[in-house]
Amino acid sequence: MKVGDQELRALFAGALLHDIGKLAVPEYILNKPGKLTEAEFAKMKIHPTVGGDILKRVNFPYPVEDIVRYHHEKWDGSGYPKGLKSEQIPLVARIISVVDFYDATRCDRPYRKGMKREDSLALLHKMSGLSFDPKVVDLFTLHVVEFDQLIASEDIQEQVASEGLDLTTKTKPDAGLASELLESPDKGLGFRSITQAQREVFALHEIAQTIGSSLNMNDTVTLVSNKLRAIVPFDTCIIFVVDDRSGKAIAIHAVGDHADLFERRRMSVGDGISGWVIANARSMCNSSPELDLVGLPDDIVRIYRGVLVSPLIREDGAFGAITLYSKGRTSYTTEHVRLLESVAQHAASALNNAMTFERTRESALTDPLTELPNARGFYMMLEQRLAECQRLNRESLSLISMDVDDFKKINDQWGHATGDRLLASIAHVIRKELRQMDILSRYAGDEFVAIMPMASQAMSEGVAERIRNAVAKHQFSVRTGKSIEVSISTGIACFPNDGETTEELLTTAARNMQQDKHSRKNLINLTTMPTPARIDHYT
Repeated sequence: MKVGDQELRALFAGALLHDIGKLAVPEYILNKPGKLTEAEFAKMKIHPTVGGDILKRVNFPYPVEDIVRYHHEKWDGSGYPKGLKSEQIPLVARIISVVDFYDATRCDRPYRKGMKREDSLALLHKMSGLSFDPKVVDLFTLHVVEFDQLIASEDIQEQVASEGLDLTTKTKPDAGLASELLESPDKGLGFRSITQAQREVFALHEIAQTIGSSLNMNDTVTLVSNKLRAIVPFDTCIIFVVDDRSGKAIAIHAVGDHADLFERRRMSVGDGISGWVIANARSMCNSSPELDLVGLPDDIVRIYRGVLVSPLIREDGAFGAITLYSKGRTSYTTEHVRLLESVAQHAASALNNAMTFERTRESALTDPLTELPNARGFYMMLEQRLAECQRLNRESLSLISMDVDDFKKINDQWGHATGDRLLASIAHVIRKELRQMDILSRYAGDEFVAIMPMASQAMSEGVAERIRNAVAKHQFSVRTGKSIEVSISTGIACFPNDGETTEELLTTAARNMQQDKHSRKNLINLTTMPTPARIDHYT
């Protein structure tokens, strides 16, 4: 079997590093005495990929990565992570897989004793042609006694680490393996490079996992910033996302020093460093942070000396950016740029998924006609407000239930399209009579409900009267030169006097609204207006 010098060197290093990816596998799985569950085995199967990614960043001049990434592939194609078959599997990986299996079966484990040589070889031959290359198995069996004697006479790991033992010639290579591995990272062989690569891969792996495991925006941005801290230095990290409505880049997450000053910070796309990065979908570093800090106190602006920004990119272009500010560092390196771009690439997918989920969720809770919360959204928000009232020593809260009088007649006479525009206009009129903290929802067809936190009975009665008067005075255009006057009935319920649950409050408010409707004679008056207010002005 022809094994070249590069492959031999790869085998030396691969023997030590082939399971480095198991650092990503929980210890309880590695030491579990029984059969792994499907979920546990799935976690175990990531270690060749994680290990391969770590070694890829170390830039070994010989194929160590192939050993680490493919040593669990099987001859019949049933292995992982790629399902490679026979000679598709790199030779060095086929060799290590045989040696690794023999070593694993011979050694004691916390949950079993090691096998005798004969038993281990019998099992190895049974799996030859299935899991293992038959030629490698035959050659290994031919020399196994020699290998065992060598292991018994010396601690082979210590010898490799100190001398770089060549198992083929039994002489030292020109440069020992250990000395090569301990050389500086700029030669691509330092253990310090392995450690840094390990941190990077683990961070990226956990970020990538959120794509499938978390659709919550807050969880996603928090994980991204936490994992980023382990591989790229910063004092303040900001994640910007472009708002679809305003077109502004908004800081949706800020962590680190002075984070409170950056939260919800807005900037135009193209302005400052972060805005430029979003507009051009290109990273930028080592410009003056002042360009990004316009409007912040001078003493805060002066303390930041370095900045690094990478775009968040999806198919239609950049939709945000990750911005890092540093106090002590005046410049970031090309390695820092590469690392942040790697994080941004993974984060972009996770954040885009989270944003899509949030938009879908918002759409499911919003009435498209009036853009108010629908019944589902109303129930969710009322439950939250009631829970807050309970927590804040039964703080008051009021509901105002509203129903458009004789709305069916409007639809019958003027058509449903006109009726829809009328409802949107009524929603606009009602909204103007409420406080900013109040929540107006379209509860059903022509019914609206307002949630008024910290509102007493007297306050809500005053608001209800203002709403009735505002609607009654408004002229609603139904077609050019024609308008109608509309009236609305209202009913009030107050927490906790009229009920303590959503259903109790809604029932009371609806009952009071019906009483209001029946106590007055409601008419729809048709009038001709020279310059009627157009309904679509409010839609």
